[in-house]
Amino acid sequence: MHKICVIPGDGVGPEVTDSALTILECLDVPLSIEKTQVGLESYERSGAYLTDGALEMASEADAILFGSLTTPRDPNYVSPLLLMRWNLDLYANVRPARCLNPEFCLSPLDVIIVRENTEGLYGAVERELDDGKIVTERTLSEDGCKRIVEFAFKYTIARKRKKVSCIHKANVLRTSDEMFRKLFYGSAVNYAFYEKIKSDDYLVDATAMYLAKEPERFDVIVTLNLYGDILSDEAAGLTGGLGFAPSANIGDEHALFEPIHGSAPDIANMDIANPTGSILSAAMMLDHLGFLDRAQMIHDAINLVYSDKNRWTKDIGGRCGTEEFTWHVKNEIEKMAAVR
Repeated sequence: MHKICVIPGDGVGPEVTDSALTILECLDVPLSIEKTQVGLESYERSGAYLTDGALEMASEADAILFGSLTTPRDPNYVSPLLLMRWNLDLYANVRPARCLNPEFCLSPLDVIIVRENTEGLYGAVERELDDGKIVTERTLSEDGCKRIVEFAFKYTIARKRKKVSCIHKANVLRTSDEMFRKLFYGSAVNYAFYEKIKSDDYLVDATAMYLAKEPERFDVIVTLNLYGDILSDEAAGLTGGLGFAPSANIGDEHALFEPIHGSAPDIANMDIANPTGSILSAAMMLDHLGFLDRAQMIHDAINLVYSDKNRWTKDIGGRCGTEEFTWHVKNEIEKMAAVR
């Protein structure tokens, strides 16, 4: 029995998380679900956006299924998600982007973006100088760069992919990003020889263009924190929108799975949020826990649902709300299970 910590979060988070749980329940997987809360609801109850109890429950779980967060207008606010990434050392952020139907995709993408998750600008220190200038200092470590590169190559092999591209801005950041690029090729040599994995590198601005113009260039991307955040949102937009995009935050001992979209409080509780990203995040969780066949059933069901315009979600011009779309996915899974 695998212990799963479920954190619905804010806005549409509870709705899309419920959709993911509905799908997990129909798959007959040995999971023990425990719920806790972080974010605005947690703050209203306890005065803390992330309590010690919630962090402890998450740290004791085999995996965490997360919803979304609303960022309040609080100068002392620190994102509970960032705190969890740092406390649980979830250093690898994995964000697949795959076109589910060419009719609503702007680009026929099928790419996995592996983003360093604990260093770089998201852990930056900012200070204001006397003359009104602001200095932002980011930190990259050799160990941090090495482990995200190694993770990307191993993930590539496990998913039977063929190439890893290193994305950087080493032509400008000639010390930090160049270190990342050199360490990448230091590992790439071994993986090319022993595993036949190809490698190349691109500047981040060129990558943004090629994702839209020539997506076939990319298979797996490994990059630094801010670049990965921006590129993965672009990739999601090219494949239909943020509602389609799942993600995983993985460390050596812990793993958290979440859609990459925000909390969208303006559409919360209206049954119009697209739960695809959350459902696919649950599939990534099952894959991580070793239930590969169940994860594939989710992917197959999603593909079948999006092959029929009558079952599309409202954000791409369909008529299905959150609950109806979830029912269609569940129905496809149950039909698959019946013939096995």
